[in-house]
Amino acid sequence: MKNSLFSLLTIFAVSFLFASCSNPVKQELAKPQLRIKIRDDSGKIISGASVRLYKNISDLGFTQISDSTGLVIFSELELVLYYWLAEKGCETNRISQMTLNQALIPGAVHYGYSVLAETGALKIINNSPQAYKVSDSLINITISKDTPYIAYRRVRSYLIHSENSSTPGVGKDTLIRIRCGDTTIITLPY
Repeated sequence: MKNSLFSLLTIFAVSFLFASCSNPVKQELAKPQLRIKIRDDSGKIISGASVRLYKNISDLGFTQISDSTGLVIFSELELVLYYWLAEKGCETNRISQMTLNQALIPGAVHYGYSVLAETGALKIINNSPQAYKVSDSLINITISKDTPYIAYRRVRSYLIHSENSSTPGVGKDTLIRIRCGDTTIITLPY
């Protein structure tokens, strides 16, 4: 009787183990976290900056404010590529890091940073049927008709040179001033 009871318990234990192996418990992977440090050009910590984390241009995302150490922490994130826009006043990170350029990894803590600087926008519009070459110390591009060029620049003056592609060597220099939070517009031809 003891042997049959022992055999029965052994069979029950073994069948229970095999049954639990055939129905594995699905383990959910830990959600990743993204920590972003906000500083200025001199390396000083920026607290009180608004940081919006989003997946694409149409995603409203969600926003947090950097703490006294310049840090924002986004938790429980999806395994996708994220972008962020950090702003305080007219200072932005548009000329600094805005993404990790890769999808997040399950369970990992990811680290990013952004440098805030006073920035404004430069918009160049070509209304001519001809393409224009535009250059300065930062760009050297060709702008086709009805293809606006938009860039974010540090606040300061820039000397922009533009010339019609059909008449190389004949161009015009224009001194522009990028102001904090404003958009400077150049319409071609002048």
